[in-house]
Amino acid sequence: MWVGLIVIEFNRYKNNEPMLVVLKEDTLTYPDGHVYVYYGLGYKSITYERTSLYGKEFGHIFINVRESVKG
Repeated sequence: MWVGLIVIEFNRYKNNEPMLVVLKEDTLTYPDGHVYVYYGLGYKSITYERTSLYGKEFGHIFINVRESVKG
C-alpha cells in the first residue's frame, strides 16, 4: 500500500499537482526567494522559487534542501 502511495504521489509531482498526503509544510525564506518543502509518509517534495535556484525535487525523506547552484 505504501509503495502504491509513493507511485501516486510521484505521478502527481510529475504532473505539477499537489501531494495528497502532506504531514508537514515548511517555507524557507532566502534573500532571493523561497523554498517550499512538503513532507509525506517517508518522502518529500521540494519546490525552489529562487533567483539562484528554480525547480523541484521529489525523493526520500532524507534529501536535503539545496542552498544554491554551485558553479
